[in-house]
Amino acid sequence: MIARRGFTVGAAAGLLTWSQSAKAQTPDQAAALLGDLMKLEVESWQFLKEKNVARAKDYLADDALLIFGDGTRFTKADYLKVMPDFRLDSLTIEPNAEIKIWTADVATLLYRLTYTSAIKDGKPMTMKGLASSTYVRRNGKWLSALYQETPTP
Repeated sequence: MIARRGFTVGAAAGLLTWSQSAKAQTPDQAAALLGDLMKLEVESWQFLKEKNVARAKDYLADDALLIFGDGTRFTKADYLKVMPDFRLDSLTIEPNAEIKIWTADVATLLYRLTYTSAIKDGKPMTMKGLASSTYVRRNGKWLSALYQETPTP
């Protein structure tokens, strides 16, 4: 009983701390962070288009996970291996991106996108959907830790 009460008190304290740090952002700070992280996000697509593995390596957290709209999952190492064989033909990111700030060092971008791509000599495919991209700040640098797409009709 005491252990359960301690857990409950600890969880409540953690939630309070999280909500206070998440709310500590002013609208201007949130807008600035949205701009900074969207710039990184757009650059990451350019790395893919240019097959720039070195830049993508610095962009992704070592424990990054990427889940694409077809269900394909990549670790950082897996993603860097397939980049040279991936062809990104076109990309459109809608301008109404949102940001969810979880803590001072964790934030998630939410946006709509459409792209056409192919791997190796594969048939081009178009993906239209929602993307969420979670960034973590480590040693003062924002890194992509989790990317996930959900196809939309």
